[in-house]
Amino acid sequence: MDLTAIGQQFGLNAQQTQAAFDALAPVVAAGLRRNAQSDGGLSDLIGALAGGGHARYAEDPGQLAAPQAVDDGNAILGHIFGSKDVSRGVAQQLSASSGIGESVLKKLLPIIAAMVMGQMAKGASGGQAGQGGGGLGDILGSILGSGAQGGGGGLGDILGSVLGGAAQGGGGGGLGDILGGILGGSSAGPEELPQARAPGRQTPQGGGLNDILRDVLGGGTPESQDRASRTRQGLDQMLGGGTARSSEADNLLRSVEEMLRRR
Repeated sequence: MDLTAIGQQFGLNAQQTQAAFDALAPVVAAGLRRNAQSDGGLSDLIGALAGGGHARYAEDPGQLAAPQAVDDGNAILGHIFGSKDVSRGVAQQLSASSGIGESVLKKLLPIIAAMVMGQMAKGASGGQAGQGGGGLGDILGSILGSGAQGGGGGLGDILGSVLGGAAQGGGGGGLGDILGGILGGSSAGPEELPQARAPGRQTPQGGGLNDILRDVLGGGTPESQDRASRTRQGLDQMLGGGTARSSEADNLLRSVEEMLRRR
């Protein structure tokens, strides 16, 4: 499945589909960047990349046509926007600027959210997020910036260098290895991580992956604060932060939220 095929599901031609993606993808990325600013949001995002199964949307883009992709995308949007009203407001404002109908943009939003997370998860697991998938990764790279593409500087490399994992050389190189490194393991897979613990730390009550990540990334020590800061910087780069397009997306989200507060 390529970009045109996705648009055809909603009656869009190739030019309209590109315009819709150009409008929506930066806003999804802006929501992810902003959500990662809190310790809880950062650990939730990394936990989702580790265990959410989103990489399948990059590895097999045909799955973006399945109902599950819409469900996953809506869950992502709910997490980063906090309210369906924000998604509606985003679609409403972008409809005016893109020339695409508001109802179509609302339907495309969850698919693009699943696509963005899929490319990030593929990069985090050691794949190259900008390759394959009918060119969808390259399209995201062009929209969000070169950091979203594969090769050197991919998300796996960023998380590997920031979190001390083994993503850049031998070994498995996947996110399980990365997380195993920060939690004191060697090459623990995601299913082993709830039992892992960082040196000198107690496993958080509940033992879930996100609880462990909150402890590691937001534990209050200078090391954890520095680790979280560098992780955010890496994610910001991956998601196109600092560009004119990202600034426009940030401003749009603030505008939507301000409009909702005035209601």
